[in-house]
Amino acid sequence: MSLVIVKFEDDHTFYTISDNGLISKTNPDKFDILVVKKIDKDKVYNAIKEGYKIFECNESKEECLIKVLNKIFPYCKTCKFS
Repeated sequence: MSLVIVKFEDDHTFYTISDNGLISKTNPDKFDILVVKKIDKDKVYNAIKEGYKIFECNESKEECLIKVLNKIFPYCKTCKFS
């Protein structure tokens, strides 16, 4: 099973997204993807320096998580929040 850890920049919540479509809150030390409202040069620089990816999304957390799931695991057609 593959897992991706997603962090939201505005409130510092973390979610684990698995390849079976399960999305759940977590509290890790590191993350793979930072969800931002708007990408800028400083955010790109920090992402390169720290080794994570950036995903721009201006919708609700739930919608953003579903969009990340669909980009990372396009073969997964359903998602389940836990």
